[in-house]
Amino acid sequence: MAEPPFKGRTPVFFGDDLTDEAGFSVVNQAGGMSVKVGPGETRAKWRLESVASVWQWISDVANQQQQQIAQNNGRNHYGSLSRRL
Repeated sequence: MAEPPFKGRTPVFFGDDLTDEAGFSVVNQAGGMSVKVGPGETRAKWRLESVASVWQWISDVANQQQQQIAQNNGRNHYGSLSRRL
C-alpha cells in the first residue's frame, strides 16, 4: 500500500470465512475497510448479509461516484460560463 498504484488509496477487503480474518487485520491496520460477508465471529469492521449485498454496495458506491463526477462537471461548466459573462 506504500507504492504506486496503491499509495494514497484506501484498501477495501471483503471476506466470508475464517481464512479471510488475517486479511481483515491487515486492512484494519492500514486504515481500510474490512467487510465480513455473512454470519460468524470476525475482526472485520463492517458486515454485509450476503454476496448480493456486496454487489448492491458496490453498485451504490459506483453510482454515488458518477453523480459526484456529473455534479463537478456541471459546476465547472457553470463556473466557466459565469466568467464569460
